[in-house]
Amino acid sequence: MKEYSKIVEACQYLLNNYPEAQKVKSYLDHRINQKSQESFQLGYFPNIKNIKVLIDLVGLESLQKLQLITTNSFQNELIKNVHFDNQPLIIPLKNPYGEIVGLSGRSILPDKEIKNNNIAKYKNTPRSNFFKKGHLLFGLYENKKSILKHNSVYLVEGQFDVIKATEKGLTNTVGLGTSDMTYYQFSVINRYTDNLILILDNDSAGENGRKHIINKFGKFANIQNFYIPDQYKDIDEYLNNKSDNDKSMSFIIK
Repeated sequence: MKEYSKIVEACQYLLNNYPEAQKVKSYLDHRINQKSQESFQLGYFPNIKNIKVLIDLVGLESLQKLQLITTNSFQNELIKNVHFDNQPLIIPLKNPYGEIVGLSGRSILPDKEIKNNNIAKYKNTPRSNFFKKGHLLFGLYENKKSILKHNSVYLVEGQFDVIKATEKGLTNTVGLGTSDMTYYQFSVINRYTDNLILILDNDSAGENGRKHIINKFGKFANIQNFYIPDQYKDIDEYLNNKSDNDKSMSFIIK
């Protein structure tokens, strides 16, 4: 949708130019490089206190149409709610053709503060005809050529798992958005390859997800289980602890 593209461009601009975005920018710079930030079009979404700066860039109507802000019905200029008020890091969600169909907001607070403040770590745009979480594979648009070239795909869970893996050279990687895979997601990825490599999180949900995926799709694709070393919770954490000069990948095959 054009409205999403306009908002993403504005959020990218704010990330790199707006003083209140500095904490989000520093958070990103600590985790991924500038090229990754630009390739995946990451941005800053202001909270209710600063939302006017985004309204000035994209207009009130676009934000209302996508239910990213709500206003007082009698005083349209009075903002009642900002959808990503606690999730200032914005990650565009794209279909395989590169069209932005939704947004994912992420809190940059430590997990303990997130829990203590009872806020969501991630929050997506409302479900619509354009956006259904179970239909998307994060990173597919960016990495589909590499998937075809290698005739294989690494399936991970989170968005930062995909971004960091891509940054480190595993360019045939996509994210499920959870520890399981929907039938729709399988039908999409199966158009590109039937060689699936699971690198899910090192927790009970990840282990259950592996079993579900193999049980559901094992007859229709070649599925392998790869594990990262036990001391890391996910591939993002694992790769963040490797130096840029270390190109080796220590996966355990089961």
